[in-house]
Amino acid sequence: MKSHHIAVLAFAAAVSGCAATAVPDHEQLEVQSATEALTLQECATQRDTCFQNNPFFGFFTCPLQYTQCAATASNGLPAQVSNAISDAAACARANTACLRNAENPGEVLECGVENAECVAEIVDANLPQVVTGTVECVDGAIDCIQASESVSDLAGCADTLEDCAVDVVVDALPPEVATAVEAVAACNAALASCIDDATTPAGLAACEQTQIRCVASSLGVTLPQVPVAEALQCAEDAAVCTLESRSVADVRACAADLVECNQSVVNGPNRPQTCDQKWTECLVRNPFGFFLCAAEYQTCTAN
Repeated sequence: MKSHHIAVLAFAAAVSGCAATAVPDHEQLEVQSATEALTLQECATQRDTCFQNNPFFGFFTCPLQYTQCAATASNGLPAQVSNAISDAAACARANTACLRNAENPGEVLECGVENAECVAEIVDANLPQVVTGTVECVDGAIDCIQASESVSDLAGCADTLEDCAVDVVVDALPPEVATAVEAVAACNAALASCIDDATTPAGLAACEQTQIRCVASSLGVTLPQVPVAEALQCAEDAAVCTLESRSVADVRACAADLVECNQSVVNGPNRPQTCDQKWTECLVRNPFGFFLCAAEYQTCTAN
């Protein structure tokens, strides 16, 4: 029993010796993290030093220390940036293989759609309907990601990709649809900026409220007061729907879905719509169907 206790103490002493030799103290670590990320070479140097000072017990602890170091820093870049660069390269390779196997223009466009979705996911960008011209936007985004050195650089890549994709697609859309797409894209950009600047939960809630009103206004919809969490999901769905719209009918359907979604939040899952709510939804779906909606409203109120 005593020999086991001594071995445990020896192991603890060796571990602490390794950590003290290879890892900066808490204050130094904070300063170093604030200035720049460690490189993989520096992580390796820490590991080698750990082994030198603890030739036996370091076998257990030094590799773990190196793994933790490498997970948070890679070649002087934050791990998130390194991962994004690696993921962007993977998207590019997959797109090259896809294009190699494409046999017609439709399959070429499908490759472009898959590549756009792949790259957009890396930087969390919200893209409109992908068209042929979007390919150049995506190629530019890959170059931007690979040149990034910070998380803020990645955010800039996302903004540039979104702006480029919107500019490309609106040129081929009817004016009313283009206006809605541009407005919703602006809402998304403003939301991202607001979240970046928010420092409190109240600030985040204010960003969400603004996004709900912004998307609704972009679609010409007046919403009732509803809980933010549920209403935000309705707004996000409507934003995605609008960005994918290709016709005026598509935009109107997005607006009607937004109205219906918020009404379901207000009413609850089992409560039917009121006649007034049905009237509002009918007009949103059929802006020129006043007489049809009026007839449905009259029938509703008569029952």
